[in-house]
Amino acid sequence: MIKIFRITLVALFASFALATIAHAQTGQMTLTPGKRAQYRFDYRGDGSPIKIGFNSPAAFNMSLTSKIRMEIFTPEQIAMMQRGEQPQPIGRGSPTLQYALFWQGAFRGAGTYHVNLDYDGDVPVPYKLEITGDGVSGFVLIAPASTESSSSTVIAAGQKILTVNVSSSTDKAELRLPVPPEPAQCTRPPQVPSIIRASIKLCPNETYSPMRIAGNNIAIFGDPARSPIVTGFTRQFAIVAEGSNIWIEGITIQAKADPRDLGAWLCLYNDCIFPTNPPTKVQGALIYGGGILLNSVSNSTVHNVIVRGGAIGVATFEGRNNNIIANQLSDLVAWGSYNYGSVGSYFVGNDFSRNNHGCTTPDGKKFLLGCETAGWVCLNCLGNAITRNRCELSGNCYYINGDRGLPSNDNKFIANTCAGASDNCFEITFSTGNLLQDNVAQLEPKSSRPCKYPFWLGGSVVMAQNNSWQCSINADKAFNESRDSTVVATNIINLDAFGAVQFSPLASGTRVPTRTPTATATPGPSATPRPTSVPVTIPRRFEKMDAE
Repeated sequence: MIKIFRITLVALFASFALATIAHAQTGQMTLTPGKRAQYRFDYRGDGSPIKIGFNSPAAFNMSLTSKIRMEIFTPEQIAMMQRGEQPQPIGRGSPTLQYALFWQGAFRGAGTYHVNLDYDGDVPVPYKLEITGDGVSGFVLIAPASTESSSSTVIAAGQKILTVNVSSSTDKAELRLPVPPEPAQCTRPPQVPSIIRASIKLCPNETYSPMRIAGNNIAIFGDPARSPIVTGFTRQFAIVAEGSNIWIEGITIQAKADPRDLGAWLCLYNDCIFPTNPPTKVQGALIYGGGILLNSVSNSTVHNVIVRGGAIGVATFEGRNNNIIANQLSDLVAWGSYNYGSVGSYFVGNDFSRNNHGCTTPDGKKFLLGCETAGWVCLNCLGNAITRNRCELSGNCYYINGDRGLPSNDNKFIANTCAGASDNCFEITFSTGNLLQDNVAQLEPKSSRPCKYPFWLGGSVVMAQNNSWQCSINADKAFNESRDSTVVATNIINLDAFGAVQFSPLASGTRVPTRTPTATATPGPSATPRPTSVPVTIPRRFEKMDAE
């Protein structure tokens, strides 16, 4: 059983408030040279003692304690820093026999306090941070120890290259994606052909009708400000691409969600059956439409795109070796990124936030939030790398659903952030070989809304290393509940007990896609996955926790 986060509950507040704690401890984290790790906690200002311990045997052994600073700041000092001032911390950690650094204090001022960890050494240092205090609550990491930008553009030998950081704490890795040639002149909206078969550049601040791309080695360019706008209609995708070596960059998509989908329980599959009398069949998956659909596309890239207003941000169907990089796929009705049959692809540096809504199901169940919304979702997927993405306040943040005999195996979730997910930060069901490494599940600081479950792993065997799980439901309980929800074997292989175990962060996959849509596939039902229809079974945790 995983032992990453330990917490003692002594009082409960309202539904979105964190419990008061007597003792909390992070899982094993890594302090990176030159990078700050910042934590916050709430304190009720009753004069009760606060004790903070930085535990790092490696720092002791390598005589690195003098290069690590642990500083504590009060709410007033935090406000001063926000005004650009530089106050001295109220306290600093110092070495003790038990801790590499330790601080103790008490205050009569209530509010949010910060603990900053700074490190001037040369090698990464593993650590755990502990906090004790009856007046303390909401202890959470708010600035990950590693916050490198996910992508940048360089020129090498006259070739423009998009470099993408896909490193983990145990392995350095980088993608280098050659950017195709950009046309010198832009194409105005009336000049765009009905089917795009050659690269075009969209004009700044122009608005375009939906587009269809068919063929190989085709690019659509906008500009760094993403000022060209491509519009879409309800239950359609604004851009549908078929072929290989397609590149879409620097545009904004203004999609449109169907009113029927705004308050609906979402169906991940071609159809779902609800147990009404007579049974109600609901179509789902790609029928919801949205921003971009890569339909049986390979070796293609979507970079620096914003999708607004629709159901799905970017969808891939039976794709291989694709790259979904640094896109804004937030505030959507369904999913930031929906993927079926994706193999060996990268999803890096995207924002999948606030994809969430309440609903009433056809059989009358009501839910305040969730309803199968998610930041990133994948069915029947193999060997993908989901790295350095951000997700706040979505239903699930990162979601692998292995129901209907469609497992997603050997995928790597590395250095992702989940904050305030109303259901699960990571849901991985009925799948094997998936890796969770360097991820953070935490409270969303602006709303003070905690994530509910750090993970839900029913029927899956998952490897975990160097994660920080800080949700309302702790890691032990999340594991026990997901294990007990099914008779299928469920386990977490906790690699922290073995030190830093190296895994290549690179995507991999050799499975041949199970089917290829016809070349004339269009957005909507004809391009959706079609597993056998089965009745919808709403997971027990939703019934117990969310239904009205």
